Formats: sequence, C-alpha cells, structure tokens
Amino acid sequence: MTNELAHRETPNAMQPRSSGMELLAELSRKVNDPQAAIEIAKQIVELETKWEEMRQSRDRFEWEKLDRQAKVAFAEAFKKFKDDAPKILKTKHVYFEKKNAAPGDKPTSYYHVELDKACELLIPALLKVGITHRWKSADLPGGCTRVTCCLRHELGYEEEGASLAGPSDQSGGKNPIQGVGSSVMYLERYTFLATCGIVAAGKDDDGAISEGDQRLLDGVEKAETQEELNAAYLSSQATAMDGKNMTLVGLLTVAAQERRKALREAANAS
Repeated sequence: MTNELAHRETPNAMQPRSSGMELLAELSRKVNDPQAAIEIAKQIVELETKWEEMRQSRDRFEWEKLDRQAKVAFAEAFKKFKDDAPKILKTKHVYFEKKNAAPGDKPTSYYHVELDKACELLIPALLKVGITHRWKSADLPGGCTRVTCCLRHELGYEEEGASLAGPSDQSGGKNPIQGVGSSVMYLERYTFLATCGIVAAGKDDDGAISEGDQRLLDGVEKAETQEELNAAYLSSQATAMDGKNMTLVGLLTVAAQERRKALREAANAS
C-alpha cells in the first residue's frame, strides 16, 4: 500500500513549479480590474528586466573569471618558455670595404642574427608551453607598413607585443609588391624576437653597448610622457633595425615596456 501511495504522489511531486512571472501573468488574466491588471503587468516587466540583468551579470562574471584564468596561464607558460628558451646566436658574418674610405678606415665587419633560423628555434619552444604567435599589419602614410606581433595562449588569452614600422624594401630591383613583402617579412621576424624578449648573443658581444646605443636607450628610459616615449621608441627602433642591431632592438623593447608601465603607475597615483 505504501508503494501504491508513493506511486500516486510521485507525478505531482515531479511537476515543475510555476515561476513568479508565470504566476503574475496568470493572475493578470484573471483580474477584472484593468488598473490592477496594468500594475501586475508592470511588475512582470520589472521582474523580467531584473532577471535579464542578473543573467547578464552572471555571464559577465564567468567570462571575467575565465579571462583571469587565461591571463595567469599565459604568464606561467611564458615564464616556462623563458626559463628554457633556446639561445639565439649571431652567426651571419657581414664584411665589406667602405666606399670612398679614408686612409686608415677599417672595413665594416660584424655578425648578425639569421632571423629565419632564430624563428625556427623559437616557434617549437613556444608551442611546447601552449603559445602560438601571429602578426597584424597596417599600411601607414608614405608607403610604410607597421607590423605588430601577438602571442596567444591555448586558453584564449592574447597579448600584443612589439610593433615596428618600415618602408618598402626596394633593394635588388624588387617591384613594389615584392618590396612590401620583403619589408613585412623582415618586420615580422624582428617583432617576433622582440616580443619573445630574446636578446641575441654572438661573436661581437662584449657585455657592453656603444655610446650611441646608450643615448638611444636613455631617450626611451627618460621619456616624461607617453607621447615622448612613443616617439623616442619608434625612432630608436628604426635606427637599431637599420643597423641590424638585434641586441639593441631587444633592449629598447624591454626599456619601453618598463617605462610605459612606470608612466602609467605614476598617472594612476596622481
């Protein structure tokens, strides 16, 4: 008998309860007073609005939570990458006699990074910790192109890194399209190395930088406004790239990031 009673009660117990909005809607249909029905309708609208606001707030909280988790995961992954990053060496030797050289002038001789080989080393190291890279490019006045490198973690967080601009490469008899392609490829490789925070080492490294390089760094490190910093950084990076000085490119990028952070903190504190 107990089972029979439970069997009869179970369907009623399993029936879903009406929501507050459904009850108000049902009540408004049964009320004869038009004014009362209007008031009930207003309450229904208010309840629906508040419910939608709560739903959006909950969704926003969940997205923010996932975003925070992705940022933390990116930071941890990038630290692992830096702890075990491959060493990038300056292996390409450049040597040539200067035109119209004065007596006693030495020929130009230096080593620089082979960018394609450097990228081939870094990409697998990033993938190992769940990070991929991509570039964004934009046309600038005067036929220049800006390239920005971005790193993206597998959880979805993306961080924008180094950004450099340069003119079309017209060397070697390239046509306009080839010139743009060559310049973009060059900028992609440099921004990739700078975004990874890699400073190349090589046969011409002696642990110090030249006075000219130090002046460029001082211009970035002592900038008093964001506008002044941006101008100094872009000018210095262009000079470093012209000289194929990858060490300076990396140092300038780090210096600009630190100075930008310091200026932002000072502005927030004031």
